[in-house]
Amino acid sequence: MNDHEAGLLTTLLVWLHFMGVGMGMGGGIALSQVGPRLIAAPPDERALLWKLEVFFSRIGAAGLVTLILSGPLMLWLKFGGPKGLGWWFAAKMLFVFVALVGVLLHEWAGRRFRQGNEKAVPMMFLGGRMAGIGIVLAMLCATFTFN
Repeated sequence: MNDHEAGLLTTLLVWLHFMGVGMGMGGGIALSQVGPRLIAAPPDERALLWKLEVFFSRIGAAGLVTLILSGPLMLWLKFGGPKGLGWWFAAKMLFVFVALVGVLLHEWAGRRFRQGNEKAVPMMFLGGRMAGIGIVLAMLCATFTFN
């Protein structure tokens, strides 16, 4: 691959990375509105809200997967790996991990709630908050790492 092709690929990966951020944040914001309504709704009125919850969860999760796939590829193409990026990059990766754990916790608790376990609700909220805070702080650290 020549330098021009590598530059084009890196630019495409940056775009994909930004799309992943948008999907993750958009899905999370939508879930912050759908989740409380889903939980407050009587069980016989939850069908539509479950569809929205599943849809927005998938958008957010797809965004996170996009970030996790595009990030390392960009890192190696543009910088030759993480060496020399400093502690801001390490903090960024810690917050990416927090976001990933939050998404997984939200999904796990959501499945339990869908099966009728009302006690899973606080775990859904915790997972959503972890994911949101993790991604916002990861973006802050990325700004200091790469700017």
